[in-house]
Amino acid sequence: MDECMISCVVMVVLLMQTHHAVAASNNSNNSDALRKFGWWKWEGATSSNHCNWLGMTCNEARHVIGVRQETYSVSVYDQFSRLNLSSLPSLHFLILFGIGISGTISDQIGTLTNLTHLDLFFDRLNGSVPHQIGSLTKLTYVDLSFNQLTSSIPHQIGTLRELNSFNFSSNYFTGSIPSSLGCLTELTLLNLDGNHINGSIPPKIGYMKDLVFLNLDNNLISGDISSQLKILKTLEWLYLSNNRLSDKVPPFITHNCKCRIDLYNNYHLEAYTPSPCNGGHKNISLRVKISLVLSLVFLIFILLGFVFGSLWKKRKVQPQSMATKKNGDFFSIWDFDGKLAFEDIISATEDFDIQYYIGSGGYGSVYRARLSTEKVVAMKKLHGIEIEEPAYLTSFKNEVRMLEQI
Repeated sequence: MDECMISCVVMVVLLMQTHHAVAASNNSNNSDALRKFGWWKWEGATSSNHCNWLGMTCNEARHVIGVRQETYSVSVYDQFSRLNLSSLPSLHFLILFGIGISGTISDQIGTLTNLTHLDLFFDRLNGSVPHQIGSLTKLTYVDLSFNQLTSSIPHQIGTLRELNSFNFSSNYFTGSIPSSLGCLTELTLLNLDGNHINGSIPPKIGYMKDLVFLNLDNNLISGDISSQLKILKTLEWLYLSNNRLSDKVPPFITHNCKCRIDLYNNYHLEAYTPSPCNGGHKNISLRVKISLVLSLVFLIFILLGFVFGSLWKKRKVQPQSMATKKNGDFFSIWDFDGKLAFEDIISATEDFDIQYYIGSGGYGSVYRARLSTEKVVAMKKLHGIEIEEPAYLTSFKNEVRMLEQI
């Protein structure tokens, strides 16, 4: 009996030692993989405790569950494939926002089966998205926008049933929209703007019962506007401009006041007159009245121009530096007027409306808009308390350095 008890105690001790050895081995693998990547070069990265490194999040077992590197913390110009993703099986979020990583997305992405948040926005990634991404069944958020990704969107995306935000905009994706996207019934945002996607709008998009934002602008999409879109009762933004859509505009589009709709520049689409709530005019008389008022104002300005022109000739010519007219063009140095530029931003983004939102990082939100100068720019809007933080000056400088390399 005593011998049996001794044997049991010895067995428990051995099992505990084995467990601790495995845990230590996993932690060592985490440290080695991250250190070999060479991104953690600042003070403290030489420590064996990788959980203390900037941008690392660990659980109680010291397994890495989060990697966050963004433009404000570090600028990295390296190959994404150098990161051994298979050594980070506990990872819940991977955020490498705007740090300049390049190369392709490794097939190892499929080993991150615990991943819920994948953000590789505004980097230099190229190649195709591996089909192994379909193994990330816990994923709720994915943003690969503003890269140079090519090929078609893998149909395996349809297995990500927990996904609620899907942004592949501003890349070079080709092929058609996979019908399997209709399986993403929890999706609230789908953004494929600015690619080379062709084919028609798959009717199964109508299965996305919670969809609020749908942007397919600036592609090569043809065919008619699927009548299944009228099933999307929660839809508030529908952008289909600059495509090759044809046939008639469905009644649910022409009489829709709940959803903001843009069908601009589809030359084969039947003439579309927006409803009053989507930019149309309530009546012709109002348009005529506005035209008359504008014409009168124009004539007044012409008369004033002659008057001031005559007075100007009588005045002494001022130095060039005093006569320079200010403007709000971001790319004009000598006569830049910040107040005009700010007013241009507010106007171009419609007071930072969600339709111009393209992503966010550890601080602030990023918007894209076309200014009155016809220049397309990306701008960051800071949250209230961030404006008073001196640390963000360093963050801003890192972003500027990265943009200089583009």
